[in-house]
Amino acid sequence: MRRFVFLAVILSVLGASAPGSDLVGMWSTTISLGDGLSSLSVLAFNFGLADWELTTTWTFSELSLSRADLALVGNFGPVGIAAGVSFCLADTAVSSLSSAAFTGISLGGWKFTGGYISFELSLGNFTLKVTFVERTPQYLEK
Repeated sequence: MRRFVFLAVILSVLGASAPGSDLVGMWSTTISLGDGLSSLSVLAFNFGLADWELTTTWTFSELSLSRADLALVGNFGPVGIAAGVSFCLADTAVSSLSSAAFTGISLGGWKFTGGYISFELSLGNFTLKVTFVERTPQYLEK
């Protein structure tokens, strides 16, 4: 019964927000024929609601999921907030990226590879921006 009520609440919230929301997706695949057949696919979803936007990117290498990137951008009044996080499968994680604060974080086979959070306050022609970065995520290096 609790599951039914929880599901009904979630569907009601999503249904009520649907007219003001925007969902966009993209899929791209690159096939390499050099030293054998290899492929890289990227599946991205962008969900926007009011002043907030959530972007998820899933990267598949050789038909298996290898990386996930999440980003959230929005506003709380005059304060702009942007945050992002990047995960990869633990066996493909770059071991040279080490940090005292985030060593050993993994979620069910996924390993944290980087993230950031940024706050921006605009006051007329003056803008104050503070960004905290933990390990540069691969999607920021492009």
